[in-house]
Amino acid sequence: MGNINSHLKRRRPSIKKIPEFDQMKSDQERQEKLIDFYLSTSIDSIDRQHMYHFLRAYIFQSNFSSPVEDKLIEGGYKVLDIGCGAGTWLLDLSNKYENSHFVGVDIKPVYPHEIKPNNLEFIEADVINGLSFHDNEFDFTHIENMSYVFTSDQWDFVLSELIRVTRPGGYIEVGDRRNGYVGEGPIFRKLTDAIWATYSNRGIDVKLLYNLDSKFALQPNIGKVHRVEKEFIVGPNGGKIGLVWQDMSISYFKSEISSKILSEQIEISEEEYKDMVEKLDNEFKQTSPECVHVRYWAQKQLLE
Repeated sequence: MGNINSHLKRRRPSIKKIPEFDQMKSDQERQEKLIDFYLSTSIDSIDRQHMYHFLRAYIFQSNFSSPVEDKLIEGGYKVLDIGCGAGTWLLDLSNKYENSHFVGVDIKPVYPHEIKPNNLEFIEADVINGLSFHDNEFDFTHIENMSYVFTSDQWDFVLSELIRVTRPGGYIEVGDRRNGYVGEGPIFRKLTDAIWATYSNRGIDVKLLYNLDSKFALQPNIGKVHRVEKEFIVGPNGGKIGLVWQDMSISYFKSEISSKILSEQIEISEEEYKDMVEKLDNEFKQTSPECVHVRYWAQKQLLE
């Protein structure tokens, strides 16, 4: 379900064309070409979002885990994505499932404004202020990579809003990755610990994802909460996917905002910080840090 290989028929801003992508014969070849392509891509913040979308789809072998693909193909299905960012997930799905309708919401309008499929719309809004949609408006509501944005109390509200706007019988899905790694080296550990510390300083529970299914299950009108986990090794010891994550990580650490914030958190100079990051390449060759991604999905109960 949720085949990741969308039919990229329309030209879109920010998503780079992969040479001969359309001529590839099999799904596996397409997946491999995407990974190969991203290994040599120069990326900024938006490009990392595009890359991360394909990485997640690759490790799960799907864009979603909820059992909704048949309905999406059938058409008339309405999908909402909260915190849609650059809109990559929605662009992928809206091209593949042309007879269904998709809506993306984000507080920052970095999504495409003009060049997009007719069955896709974006709305600038903050879910914390409440969603403007009617009750029971969507068949499938989705939120991903937002577990380190909201506090625990805010998550209660966000989940309640997702459930509110989902039709009875529809599905709600939440996805992200666990904080921390297993088997990382000292440099990578120090850098990632600094990231989690900055979140904790803002009142974010970085361990929330471990128990989000319990919080999810406490919401009214929710059936069994399903949990799907996928893991991979970061760096060359993890193959192509590990190299993609390594590339994303180093790019993130080298960004101007990361250099400033994380060096302050570690209490070292920016020059010392940059020297640490330069040593990551070699450390990844000698370690096998494991990264875990999680998806939770549940069905809204039919009204009696």
